Amino acid sequence: MTRAAALLVVVAAAAGTARADLRDTQGGAVLRYEAGDVHALDDHSEPRDLALAGAHLDGVLLFGRHVGYHAQLDLAAGTTLGRAGFAYDVSLLPVGVALRFGDTQLVGVAGGVGAMGAVGSIDDAATFPIEAFADLALGAHLRVMARARATYLAGATVREDHQPELDAQLAVRLGHRYREWGFPSGNGYFVGGEYRELAGERFAGVIFGYAIDLATAPQR
Repeated sequence: MTRAAALLVVVAAAAGTARADLRDTQGGAVLRYEAGDVHALDDHSEPRDLALAGAHLDGVLLFGRHVGYHAQLDLAAGTTLGRAGFAYDVSLLPVGVALRFGDTQLVGVAGGVGAMGAVGSIDDAATFPIEAFADLALGAHLRVMARARATYLAGATVREDHQPELDAQLAVRLGHRYREWGFPSGNGYFVGGEYRELAGERFAGVIFGYAIDLATAPQR
């Protein structure tokens, strides 16, 4: 199912171009299912933990062999621990640029809008994130996934005093490489660490999940 979803992103992007022949269109997608928990590093901070789970989708439509348009969708929900309350973090980053190396390796940056908060503990705010990411191969079965985000806020007075809020992740994925319907692809499970600065407090913790990447075959 995840392979089909990633393939749909590539095909949909191709359909929106002036060329009708898919073979002339270059692009790719990375879909991640992720769960994680970050713990407050400061003794006086509340909530003590923020646990979120969700999905993240990156899509790239290349203008040539290496440079292209990048868009990203992030959907996550969960809870705060200590002062339990529903938490959410959603964003759409439709304005971005990416570079592709090899078959499916991507590096890029994007910006957009979103919302983030938690009932009773983190003030709800409109968010304006700027994120840089890298998804790189270290051999046939190992990949490194890195993300760094700076988020500007509106609508939350207390949090606005500490903007931009920061979020960084570094993870290692172990899996397989193959060609699905002629498309270079791969999938596997990943684990890593996360650091956040949220509402003036510092958090650190772990993330884990499953990811799949899919791309059109590079032009030679």
